[in-house]
Amino acid sequence: MKLIFALSKHNLNLSKAEVLSIFPGKSKLVNNLLFLDSRKTYFRRLAYTKKVYQHLFTCTRATLTMALKKFDWNKHYSHSFCIRSFGKDHVKDREIADTVWDYLKKPVVNLVKPKTEFHFYFDKNQVYCGLLIDKMQEPFEKRKAHLRPILHPSSLHPRLARCLVNLTGAISTQSTIVDPFCGTGGILIEAGLMDFRVIGYDIDDLMLKFADKNLKHFKVKYQLRKKDSTTLRIGYRYIVADLPYAISTKKVDLEKLYSAFLKNLKKTLKVRAVIGFPSFIKHKKLIKTAKLKLKAEYSYYLHKSLSKTICVIEP
Repeated sequence: MKLIFALSKHNLNLSKAEVLSIFPGKSKLVNNLLFLDSRKTYFRRLAYTKKVYQHLFTCTRATLTMALKKFDWNKHYSHSFCIRSFGKDHVKDREIADTVWDYLKKPVVNLVKPKTEFHFYFDKNQVYCGLLIDKMQEPFEKRKAHLRPILHPSSLHPRLARCLVNLTGAISTQSTIVDPFCGTGGILIEAGLMDFRVIGYDIDDLMLKFADKNLKHFKVKYQLRKKDSTTLRIGYRYIVADLPYAISTKKVDLEKLYSAFLKNLKKTLKVRAVIGFPSFIKHKKLIKTAKLKLKAEYSYYLHKSLSKTICVIEP
């Protein structure tokens, strides 16, 4: 099926990478619209996609009226419909709807809860028409750190945590997602809500206690263990971690910690790891020294004093 993913504009590179991690294939990006072919349908896993469409046709502005008259709308119409148009100098919804109406059997317009939505995106001289398949309505905001039973100020936004899990490319719910720096459990919550098996490690008893409360609150099945991420000996296919960066009370040398973790990761990683580094760390040197492969990296702005570099790593 030819699909259009309407991506979040917050970070287009990351949004595109997330989609292609679980819907691999040849793609084309036009502004924030990602076009690709796929038969997979688990769209609601995505964190940085707003809507998904079946791509119906592309035409020019000049040929739009002709395209509207030639297209078989009844093949995709069910019960009621509405038209939505987007983009600079787009044609008004009503104008398009009037033409589509003429070519539908028993047309019914419903602007509130239509069964069928035809969306039109106008980009310069091109017009892209899609049948709305799915809207992303995952309640990420309700899972933000300050709304969990236990708050930790450095916890990732749930949307970003979900994206990191997706970047592993893990598909089967029989897969296990491991976070070796689990903290209060933000990444594990998102992976668990996606029905993956989840395991969290941490060396801090208090963090494990906090993670236990948060994971129970969201009814996630999980395993938590007190272990040092630099000495793990168990191999895992998928590892996701947001590396700690503010351990001032313990005066930990972050580069030394990261280096030890990555060298151990080389021994235990089977398929792919997605690791978040603070941007002030020279991550490429550390990854190279550990003899790991940096497959991709993405910058993510958090606030004026901190950005992250999200790295996709393979053994």
